[in-house]
Amino acid sequence: MVRKDFIIKNEVGLHARPASELCALCKKFESGITINATKKPFNPKSVISILTAEIKKGSEITVEIDGADEENAMNELTTFFDKLLD
Repeated sequence: MVRKDFIIKNEVGLHARPASELCALCKKFESGITINATKKPFNPKSVISILTAEIKKGSEITVEIDGADEENAMNELTTFFDKLLD
């Protein structure tokens, strides 16, 4: 299992467009992916789960990935969150 913390930097948090992009990205991987925000874990392979988590600018999230492609998944998610600006 790999685990990494991120801080959401874009002005409006994980609104509809980035939530959709995050969901599509996570679905590419067979590994189980969980994101913890405000101590509530959610499944990022579901847009509804992402949107109902109400992640705003400045939120700290923890991504946990467990499975055969966990390292590759974490690398791509790190790139996604690093580039998430709007």
